[in-house]
Amino acid sequence: MAVSINGTTLTFNDSTTQTTARTASNTVTSVTGAGTVSVSASTGAVTITGTGSSGTVTSVATGNGLSGGTITGSGTLEIAAPSYNSVGSYCNGILTGSAASGNTNYAAGTGSSQMQGFNIDACGQPTKTNNFSGTWKAMCGSSGVAQNSGAGTIFVRVS
Repeated sequence: MAVSINGTTLTFNDSTTQTTARTASNTVTSVTGAGTVSVSASTGAVTITGTGSSGTVTSVATGNGLSGGTITGSGTLEIAAPSYNSVGSYCNGILTGSAASGNTNYAAGTGSSQMQGFNIDACGQPTKTNNFSGTWKAMCGSSGVAQNSGAGTIFVRVS
């Protein structure tokens, strides 16, 4: 069941709406919804039960970082965490000789406009490491951080 949230209003895909209110501690303590929405007062867990339609999930497949095989009854799924310098891993990096531009891919290396790992040493100075490979995407805004500026940019390895 699709649910959209606008402020304190929940709108369900059948156009019914429910309004919630925050308490002084900013936690929801109750939600009414004709038995379709419940909130545990002790844990804060929200349970939404769909009504008006029926169906059964008969198979859950895995792939691309999700393992556990195809599940047809019950089972356990696992999410793979990327390892160091692998596709999907993140690092604090810096470009050689230029500023990073957001949503742009850069090769790892020491050449002009190539990404290097970036740390701050004990004296507060930026230090670069050149032990990365592959292609990395800058995750900064439209204008990133220039070389040796004292701050790096977050990069994610894309290939």
